[in-house]
Amino acid sequence: MEAAVQQTKWLGKAWKFLEVTTSTQDEAKKWVQEGAPHGALVVAEEQTQGRGRLGRLWFSPPRKNLYFTVALKLPSSSPPPNTLSLLAGVAVAEALRSHFNAQVFVKWANDVVGDDGRKLAGILVEGFKDHLGTDWALVGIGVNVNLTKDELPDELREIATSLQILLGRQFDRFQVLGAILVSLEAWWEVWAKGMLGKVLKAFEALDWLKGKRVRLTLPDGTFFEGVAIGVTEESHLRLRLSDGLERDFPAGEATVRTEE
Repeated sequence: MEAAVQQTKWLGKAWKFLEVTTSTQDEAKKWVQEGAPHGALVVAEEQTQGRGRLGRLWFSPPRKNLYFTVALKLPSSSPPPNTLSLLAGVAVAEALRSHFNAQVFVKWANDVVGDDGRKLAGILVEGFKDHLGTDWALVGIGVNVNLTKDELPDELREIATSLQILLGRQFDRFQVLGAILVSLEAWWEVWAKGMLGKVLKAFEALDWLKGKRVRLTLPDGTFFEGVAIGVTEESHLRLRLSDGLERDFPAGEATVRTEE
């Protein structure tokens, strides 16, 4: 674990490693309320109630993957906090590409995927105030590292992947963690300085949905179909609908439509 935080300047220098926890998000929030510093890191071998976006459970078997949360104190002036999910996606994808030659992409709103769209990593950003009223963001990241196809539950085999499945070998999980932390630290510093345009440009270069025909299912169950144009400065997905009009959506589940 110590090796994973050696290359960062400040991110993860205060860290906790837990064999089992309900959720690294819960542990990090509790730690902040107790006085954790900016950049504190919580890593778990296993989560019993790991969660993803929209309250979904995150498959979290022990000693196979990475489950971690970083606690970040928001600057007084910064881009919209919901754009942190874009930042985190770019950071994870760039780390896996540059260090391990994994052909991965970002998928709005909170995923890192292989070139076939199967999910490799998920991101959950939650904001809250500490007891002094200071704004914090908890950036939770789960990365499938050494899972084999046979170890994936039946319901996930067609929609999930791992580094081992993509590249055909096992990985040192803490080496993967270290690469992601270095990338995340660098991108946070860009974002915190207000350079959201740089984050959006990097996201656009790795945007798996862009140019594809998608069905977007909204949280209330209604859906829209159109071509994904990109992501806005508010972290909304922009679609060109069948009538030619463009519309931005703040939330939803996007699936690619195959040509019929």
